[in-house]
Amino acid sequence: MTEDKLRKVVTAVTVAATTLFVILLTVLIYQIITISVLKNKEEKLIKETAKLEEIIEEGKLDAEYYESEIGKDWLAFQLGFINSGDN
Repeated sequence: MTEDKLRKVVTAVTVAATTLFVILLTVLIYQIITISVLKNKEEKLIKETAKLEEIIEEGKLDAEYYESEIGKDWLAFQLGFINSGDN
């Protein structure tokens, strides 16, 4: 193998290794961000669930009210399914 051929092979291997490293690093960063976002959503849902369980235990949740038309509209408004001008 000539010296010129060896330089070309070494250059090609270096470029391929650098490209692979950059791609793997990009995927790793993306995964870390995704995990962080999902953990934040999970913590938010756990807090909301605990809050709702506390309300249920205290007896503040009136099933008859939330089964009525007004209660259903209020829940839909609170959860963002309808806007204030949709009625």
